[in-house]
Amino acid sequence: MELLYIIFGWVLGLLSQPIISRIEKYYQRKDLKIAISSELKNLGVRLAATCYKIEMHLGIRDRSTLRWVKSVYERYRVDYPKGLSEAIEKLLQVPDEQFSVATNLFKGAENIGLSLKTYSLPFIESIVEHLSIFKSKFQRDILEVREQINILNEEVDNAMFYFRLTFDPSCMNTNKDIIRSNINNSYIEIQKRCKIIVDKINNTLGP
Repeated sequence: MELLYIIFGWVLGLLSQPIISRIEKYYQRKDLKIAISSELKNLGVRLAATCYKIEMHLGIRDRSTLRWVKSVYERYRVDYPKGLSEAIEKLLQVPDEQFSVATNLFKGAENIGLSLKTYSLPFIESIVEHLSIFKSKFQRDILEVREQINILNEEVDNAMFYFRLTFDPSCMNTNKDIIRSNINNSYIEIQKRCKIIVDKINNTLGP
């Protein structure tokens, strides 16, 4: 009987380590996913705000983007930047003619550029080697968001490069219209890329 207990204890010892390992992996995956989701939501909100900023700066008359920005903030249940909620609500409610007038009022002056910054995912970058504990689809989604951010940052760098040229008299004397056009085109590409990334974040996090 004592031998049976010894054998039974030995078998339990063999089985317990995989079980403990699976439990630890489950909680690690759960905790990491919460942190990843939080960082992605924060990024999504910042990108939505950038879309709104570009829209207003260029004087684009597009209610759908404003509704989209509003939906992102509501989806992630975060506070709007001061005054943004009221501004969006008023713009969405006014008639088309007033809407056009309002967007023109917000339009940035030709000689004023936007203060844009590159984006990063510091937490995800720090645990990228541990993504293998997640399902393959989630891994692919995270890596794709990462790649899209790299593309976005390249476009931000382009916009800032062209904007710096506006302070160079030698460039502006000969290429003013081209430089202005390149800046605006970069802003539009940044806005498109922001929307792509936010939609990817939404798909990654699910309902």
